[in-house]
Amino acid sequence: MAKPDILEPIPTTGTPQAVGAAFGAINAEITREHVADFLRACSSHGLDEAAAIEKSQRGLEIIRTLAPYWEHEMDALAGAAGIDPEVYKAFAIGKYRELFWGQPECTSYAAAGSYVPFEGTSFHKSRDNVTRLQCCFTRRLECRVCGPYAWCGTGDTSDATTCMFVNERGLAGSADTGAPTGDFYGDGLMNTFSLMYIAETCADCDQALATLQEWSDNRFYAGGRIKTNYMFSDAAGTVIRVVQDNVGLETQSTTDGIIVNCERKHLESGLGRMAGYLDAWALTEASRIKSVSMPSTISSLSVDCRPEAPEYLTCAWFALGIPLRSPYVPVFVASTTTPRALLDGSLYRRSMPSRVRIGQIRQMEAGFRRKACECREQVQALIAAGDTDAVAACTEQCTNDCVKTVFDTMTGDV
Repeated sequence: MAKPDILEPIPTTGTPQAVGAAFGAINAEITREHVADFLRACSSHGLDEAAAIEKSQRGLEIIRTLAPYWEHEMDALAGAAGIDPEVYKAFAIGKYRELFWGQPECTSYAAAGSYVPFEGTSFHKSRDNVTRLQCCFTRRLECRVCGPYAWCGTGDTSDATTCMFVNERGLAGSADTGAPTGDFYGDGLMNTFSLMYIAETCADCDQALATLQEWSDNRFYAGGRIKTNYMFSDAAGTVIRVVQDNVGLETQSTTDGIIVNCERKHLESGLGRMAGYLDAWALTEASRIKSVSMPSTISSLSVDCRPEAPEYLTCAWFALGIPLRSPYVPVFVASTTTPRALLDGSLYRRSMPSRVRIGQIRQMEAGFRRKACECREQVQALIAAGDTDAVAACTEQCTNDCVKTVFDTMTGDV
């Protein structure tokens, strides 16, 4: 059988049903494996399939209240992957933190004010977790009722929620694990859903905080036995950290400084020495120090959140795999498709083995940065000419060129 085309454009814009079906079809095998693993874990805690479905009902009630189109997407994804939709929804709602039967991870940091070389903020997250295939994508759902914002995100290939994002309003965010909490409350939705909801409905840090307060007040949030450590960064120039347990919120914010969500050796001091120059690329380099780039690191995002036409010019830089082995590739929020290699785990597979030295990776990335700058200039010209319909083709070509370079340089089986 012929190998799939790594640059095949997978539609990540459209109705929830169409986007869900496309995602489920190309990730069908791994999704079935992850769901089977989840059901085995449930069984080991005395929950059969029917009980797992029952445990998900409160989460589904919240989805049907806040974002009913998510259920339509999950149903279509499950159908395309050959999975019972009720089982798949139980998996998506209950897969993290042993929520149904109730170690800190991940690193996020951001900079604002005089610490960045432009108006706005810069943001980074590195995700640490068990090794799973990772994807990244642009997501633009068409919903006649609510009109959610488009956003770029990354997560496991078996579900379309996210652990980090930047949206078309220039708001970036992450959800990391925090300290243990004794107030277990397992009925609700995990932070991958709250983060996705914020990506689709919030324009800045103030709105993100208000949404988290709403989720806390209404007990929509169910974080298990570990707090969630959120970080948000917006184009208006604010960075905010929010620690959420099942009772309330604690906040820290700045409009001129650096916020780091947890201690990492040499990270904060290194960022401080770069004050005034902390753009996405400086944060990307910081992600490669040993205390951040670890064997458990599986994906990363760096982004500049700037106020100039963010719906067209925002560019997310994703690394799938350990940053010391994985090049950061550009994905624009204006794109309407995502190349298969980013969506089905192929780039993650290619990046995980150590095939190239960090010097070669940085050389590749220098070329990617030039391409992204050229793309931004072309997009600005299209905006000035009133030809915004042509923007997506331009941004998608930039991503495709960079992905092809990765596969040409980092050779081996996918």
